[in-house]
Amino acid sequence: MNTADLPTSCAPAVGFGSVFGPLNLNDETPVAIGGDRHIFQHPHAPSLLVKVMDMQARAVYLEARPFKRWYKQYQRESAYRVYLNEITEYVTTTTRPSGVWQVPMARIVGVAQTTLGLGLLVEKITDAAGNIAPTVADLARQGKMDANLSAQLDEFVEDLADAHVVLHDLSASNIACGQNADGKTGLFLIDGFGVLPLVPVYAWSKRLNRKRIQRKYVEMRAAMARRAREAALRASQSGSGAQV
Repeated sequence: MNTADLPTSCAPAVGFGSVFGPLNLNDETPVAIGGDRHIFQHPHAPSLLVKVMDMQARAVYLEARPFKRWYKQYQRESAYRVYLNEITEYVTTTTRPSGVWQVPMARIVGVAQTTLGLGLLVEKITDAAGNIAPTVADLARQGKMDANLSAQLDEFVEDLADAHVVLHDLSASNIACGQNADGKTGLFLIDGFGVLPLVPVYAWSKRLNRKRIQRKYVEMRAAMARRAREAALRASQSGSGAQV
């Protein structure tokens, strides 16, 4: 049956290749750069981002860790194991019963072939203007970490624990503040999740995972407070210097 014969509501809005590749990212500028990945705006889907591995950064990381470099050579999925970890965690936490109606995570759509290697397609969390949303780290640097955002952050972390999301990096840089593709506003986990240890005790035990999340959250808030104090000190010193 030809798609032209389908009712308008059933006809595909865009072609498969325009979403899942091959995507030409050679001349594109990343909208964000993580520790081991570059994040691009999807060239054909405004509501999607494409995460691709930074192979150079990974090589530098492994060069300083001979044992990790040795055993990772036996992983068939190579650098892309992180995709499997994130997809597995996303599927697990969004399909199991929990006290959270909708897990506050950016949705994972799939993978796409790109000119920079295999890319992970994820939901774009945006600000009111449709641009990529700021992270909690961005807002803290801008002096916008008020009581309301602090309370939102407390509730957000509690929701992650209730949904038994396994985190390996609870960082203010991995939490976006904006709206998802459905127009729901709030905080969303955009990175740092997935089971990494060979013995996944935090995936087995929700109680141990909750304690780990709470510990990491205390560390995160302490780090944010320390950076805020340092920024205030630099600002005061700069102001004093200007008056001399």
